[in-house]
Amino acid sequence: MKALCTYLFFALFFVVGCSKNSGSDPAPTKANITGSVILYDAGTNLLDKSGMKVSVEGTSPLISTTTDNAGKFTLADVPFGTYTLVYEKAGYGTSKKSGIEHKNTGTSTVITAIPSFGQVSATTITALTAEVVGTDVLVNATTNPAGNSSNKRYLRFFYASAGNVSNTSYNNFSAVYIAQINPYTHTLSKSDLNSMGFVSGTTAYIRAYGESFWSNDYLDITNGKTVFPNINSTTTNPVSFVVP
Repeated sequence: MKALCTYLFFALFFVVGCSKNSGSDPAPTKANITGSVILYDAGTNLLDKSGMKVSVEGTSPLISTTTDNAGKFTLADVPFGTYTLVYEKAGYGTSKKSGIEHKNTGTSTVITAIPSFGQVSATTITALTAEVVGTDVLVNATTNPAGNSSNKRYLRFFYASAGNVSNTSYNNFSAVYIAQINPYTHTLSKSDLNSMGFVSGTTAYIRAYGESFWSNDYLDITNGKTVFPNINSTTTNPVSFVVP
């Protein structure tokens, strides 16, 4: 009988001990997010990569850090989820990268795509014209400073069917163009305009802005519009033309 009691005691001790150990290591709920950036001036010259603030949008208290001399950053103890990262530094405006998936993989989430950010453009647009020539539209934009082969300037066009066209109110926008002559001439074909939704005989409006080679543009997921942080807001009035 004594032997049986001793056996039951140790059996019960073993079961209780195992039960306690099984709950001693709960699954982690957070981990680090790491990544890096490359910083440029408004052209293609590399600059100091340090001092860019990177934060996790929507966290409270805000989870943020700054890049080191190599452009690297670590956001510590971020709860698992899908996030938008915000990138900020004086002279660069604010940019965002959405859809960052932070999953429990047993290690940090590493952002392998390294974004390149450019400084806000110092290029202004001082004159803009649009002339219909046959089935083409010739758009001439004058920049300050003037673009040439040794001092490349960058610009972007915005198009709309209303006269209030701007970098925040538009139907379409162009790629970043390199201006090496002043004024810079851009040719829009009839098919170009048709592909943007402009119908022959209607009036289209265009506006130009100084841009940077590395644009920090991003899609604002709240309204589906692209944001252009590098734009130099000093520009001339929009011009219009009748679509050929």
